[in-house]
Amino acid sequence: MEIIQGKATWIDVVKKSQHDIDWIKQKFKIHPVILDELKGPSARAHVEHYGSYLYLVYQFPIFEEAKKVSRRSEVDFIITKNTVITVHYEELLPLAEFKKDLGRNAELKDKALSNTLLLAYNLLLFLISFEERQLRHIQEKIEKVGAQLFKNKEKYVLQEISYLKPDLSEYRIIIRPQEHLLKSLLDTGVDFWGKSGRVYLNDLIGDHLRLTDQIEDYREALEDFEDTNNQLISIKNTEVTKTFTILAFLTFPLMLFSALFTIGAEGTPLVDRPGAFWIILVIMLAAMAGMFAYFKSKKWL
Repeated sequence: MEIIQGKATWIDVVKKSQHDIDWIKQKFKIHPVILDELKGPSARAHVEHYGSYLYLVYQFPIFEEAKKVSRRSEVDFIITKNTVITVHYEELLPLAEFKKDLGRNAELKDKALSNTLLLAYNLLLFLISFEERQLRHIQEKIEKVGAQLFKNKEKYVLQEISYLKPDLSEYRIIIRPQEHLLKSLLDTGVDFWGKSGRVYLNDLIGDHLRLTDQIEDYREALEDFEDTNNQLISIKNTEVTKTFTILAFLTFPLMLFSALFTIGAEGTPLVDRPGAFWIILVIMLAAMAGMFAYFKSKKWL
């Protein structure tokens, strides 16, 4: 547990223990239902107004490089008139960065800790900013995929898309409920903090909408790249099929022609002449060359 004080107080609880929960219960008279929720991750993001405090569950994505997909993480907020308590179940980079900024920037610390509205606003703003940074790996990979189109790397492009699609889908699933959450926070926040909270909470909604717009842009770009890559694969497969069909057409008549001379029936032409093998071979090669030239003139090859 770490306590940072100003006019408002921030209590950050990481990997909480039963002692931490008992202390919160005794110090702030929190409802037992909420204390039970603090024991583990919640099933969904939501915000509740309990008279003297707000309870907010905020869920956001964290990209795991090893699995190449985003996973769900969570911060629980208990917000009173003078204190913001954050509870999370792992070390979180955006909150650690926020603490460092408070330590380096006295002006930010004075402003953010002037009241619980600004403290909660800045904490959520850092989380949304972190979510936007988490999108950069998707942006970079999509741009890389786009750059590899038309470079005979269809297999590589297909593989990268197969990693990107579930990652992007999981990211969308995690953050989509945030719009409803932030709108609910706007309604309950105005009741809790007064009309002065509207501008800050509206700003959070705007930042979230910008984030969802980026996701939709990336999703559409990825779908376009996938369609283009599929068309390139289809064209290549068609060309391969066409080549083998032409080769079969070129060789089959010659195979039939040569098979006729292996019958050994009486009256078979040329077989009794000296150099018959070479005569037949020349005829076959000339026929093949003629058919090849014909196909070439028709632009079938």
